[in-house]
Amino acid sequence: MISKILKQALAVVMKKPLKLWGISILNTVLCGVFYLLFFGIPGVALAICLAISTSMTMIYLYGYRGQEPKTGDLFECLKDGQTAKRTIGGMAWMMLWIFIWGLIPIVGPIIAIVKAYSYRLTPYILVLEQDVKITDAIHVSERRTYGFKGKMFLADVLVWLLFVAVSFVVGLLMGLLGAIPVLGALLVFAGAIFILFVGIILPLYVGLVQSAFYEEIMNSQSAQPDNAGYQSYEPAQQD
Repeated sequence: MISKILKQALAVVMKKPLKLWGISILNTVLCGVFYLLFFGIPGVALAICLAISTSMTMIYLYGYRGQEPKTGDLFECLKDGQTAKRTIGGMAWMMLWIFIWGLIPIVGPIIAIVKAYSYRLTPYILVLEQDVKITDAIHVSERRTYGFKGKMFLADVLVWLLFVAVSFVVGLLMGLLGAIPVLGALLVFAGAIFILFVGIILPLYVGLVQSAFYEEIMNSQSAQPDNAGYQSYEPAQQD
């Protein structure tokens, strides 16, 4: 499954979705700008970034499905007060629980990582399943990701290891060939541009991989009578 998902996400990238890539970069830039603008009140910046990051998650999903993204879609989760409240509230609730799990002595960080993968479907649920309460979205996600968390973690590890390996090889070549007059300078410049390019495109690929997992999980559970993942959920099952 992991190999299949990585290849499917790569196939989307190879189609050169420049608009999707541009919106992905814009998302990163905007979050940085908002944190600078609201330096004294970080809660405001965090709320805005939670909303546009959730919108970006959906843009990745629609891009993975072959739909043409629009720049305006980046602000879809801020289009009205009710949508913003649901998105920001649900994502903040998710982050709060990850933080709480992380406070457990010794094993807290490990549990927090596991929970982060358990809650990974939360933004999709908040946007696509309006009947699910914002405080229940993390539990619905946790139930659906059962049996998939290890696969998602391994896929992320493979992506980041590949990025590190490519950066290391390019950096090594730059160090070895950098001493060559003129040609060395050109190679160093080209290598730096390549590493920057890979670093910029990485969020796009990671977002598409996450979308591929969402599709895979939903398709694998489509035969279940409670496909929405909410009707049969009992809130009392909170850990």
